[in-house]
Amino acid sequence: MALSENQLIVPALIAMHQSPSHEIQTSDLIERIADQFTLDDKDLSPLVNRNDEKYTQIVRNLKSHKTLKDFGYAVEIKGGFQITKEGIDWLNINGFI
Repeated sequence: MALSENQLIVPALIAMHQSPSHEIQTSDLIERIADQFTLDDKDLSPLVNRNDEKYTQIVRNLKSHKTLKDFGYAVEIKGGFQITKEGIDWLNINGFI
């Protein structure tokens, strides 16, 4: 089953929380996602006229669609994200940390 943007919210927030600065660069998040999920053929299929796979675009969509920002879980920084207090509280309340 191909990855969805919503499936990446928790792993992205955990990755930020685990960082001493509570930040993560999008390129580092792409690597973490590849290590944490079993990517299927759909995820790994190259995008037309692009030099990347579908799953890397889905990770980048977290920023372009403002998914984490709109929930209040993270703010955008240059090249990535920084988790907010609300994001940490949400992880804690839902038993992820």
